[in-house]
Amino acid sequence: MDVIQCLNKELRSMVLFIYLRKGCCICETLKSNLKNLNINNIYPKLKIFEIDIDRFDLYKNDFKKYDHQVPVLALKLSNSNEIFELPRVSPRLKGYQLYDWLKKNINDVLVKIGK
Repeated sequence: MDVIQCLNKELRSMVLFIYLRKGCCICETLKSNLKNLNINNIYPKLKIFEIDIDRFDLYKNDFKKYDHQVPVLALKLSNSNEIFELPRVSPRLKGYQLYDWLKKNINDVLVKIGK
């Protein structure tokens, strides 16, 4: 059994946040590429949640720090209130490259927090 399988047994669920801006072509491309991945093969209980940083009615200025950085990916574990930002993803990654990038970076977060 590999490290990822062991970690999956310990974790109840994870949320992958994608901070984006509506109308941003790079954001839309990443969102589309993420939806085309079979993410549940990496982490069965991983859910993707989109946050439009311009929704002032919902988020006020909570995500203003991402104003010039979108898209941003961040991971939240169900047993933690902490949100871990992932390294900036290249907009050119898709398919297996994005799959491998995501798997590596989620695994790095899990190892970092010692799960």
